Amino acid sequence: TLKSLIEKYTELGGQELTERLYQDMAGLGILTAYLHDPQVEEVNIDGFDLVEIIYPDRTEFLFGKDAFSSPTAALDIVKRMVRMGGLVMDIQSPMVDSYMEGGTRISALIPPIVPSERGVVASIRKQSQSNISREQLLSSGSASVDMLDFLTLCLCNGVSIALAGGTSSGKTTDEAFLLNEYIRKNEDHNNRIFIIEDSRELQLLDYDVMGNRPARVVYTVTKDAPNPVTMRDLIIKSLRQDPHLIVPAEVRDSAAYEAASAGETGHTILTALHSDGAKDAYARLVSMCHMAGTGLSDELLLKKCVKAWPIMVFKKQLKDNSRKIMEIFEATGVKDGAVVGKTIYRFVIQETIRDEQGHITRVRGQHRRASSISQKLMDKLRDNGVPMETLTALFPKAVEAKK
Repeated sequence: TLKSLIEKYTELGGQELTERLYQDMAGLGILTAYLHDPQVEEVNIDGFDLVEIIYPDRTEFLFGKDAFSSPTAALDIVKRMVRMGGLVMDIQSPMVDSYMEGGTRISALIPPIVPSERGVVASIRKQSQSNISREQLLSSGSASVDMLDFLTLCLCNGVSIALAGGTSSGKTTDEAFLLNEYIRKNEDHNNRIFIIEDSRELQLLDYDVMGNRPARVVYTVTKDAPNPVTMRDLIIKSLRQDPHLIVPAEVRDSAAYEAASAGETGHTILTALHSDGAKDAYARLVSMCHMAGTGLSDELLLKKCVKAWPIMVFKKQLKDNSRKIMEIFEATGVKDGAVVGKTIYRFVIQETIRDEQGHITRVRGQHRRASSISQKLMDKLRDNGVPMETLTALFPKAVEAKK
């Protein structure tokens, strides 16, 4: 009805003007097409006159006449998006995190926090696709065959994994892949997955065709005030839900302590966290554990985290926008307050290619196995049912040394 009225009273701009007016009045304005584009990962608003459209391999900009027409226009659209999540932005609540339909997250700032002449600042993160395939990860150069096989083997056989990296490094993508592989390949009858998220992003397989059984996945989300339900609360609750794999999708606070406690006592834990390196991630986990107020020393908490997550994966988005697993690290203990272990796999950069303006267009390198796994990890995998021929294929030197 609105479109027909616009067409009736505006004969100057035709269909394009009609659509633009309609989206400004009832849709999401200039953002509509991009938010519906499956290739777009994120949209950042740096003010009404500059919008960043982020794709997996590039960033495009809307500015000038292609951006919002005024600070008020940008403000109206962002407020509309926030309302889709049941929240309201105004002068009393100028800083809001909201979630739209489909799990898209919007984090927005408006005046008086933002200068009124800029209108609004916002980051809109679209829901990650959870059906990434093994072939896609391999063809993009994100990991090698051996790396994916090793991580899947660990998760399916009771070895907890943490995924570390920065924003947009691809942690959620790898998490979804490993969980779907777990559904496909875990032979244990008790393969129940308990997922805990702040917003719904993970949507896994419904059925394991190979095993001829439904996927046993429990999805839960945290709740804000009033009567908040935190990730820490849900981790504690999950222990009474007969889980085989607990997935605090991303730990940011004291929930890390409960996750580490569960992992330390034999539960398999898959989680992600922000960090700038594999070994650095353990220090980050310790700092989050301190938020639980346990009074334990750094060294005791570090030992707890090492035992809970013997495998740490570090993922990074490189200068050419490609995402690579840079390192898979096995932690074997703590000595003099520092993590002890070894790098199993790493990505070695061999060449950086630049264009005529000096911008990096491609980073060439290769994933290599740096060392074998520890005897302790090999014994655990073997005891949990991994055939020796499988371990021999992945780590022939380690198996030979054992003999």
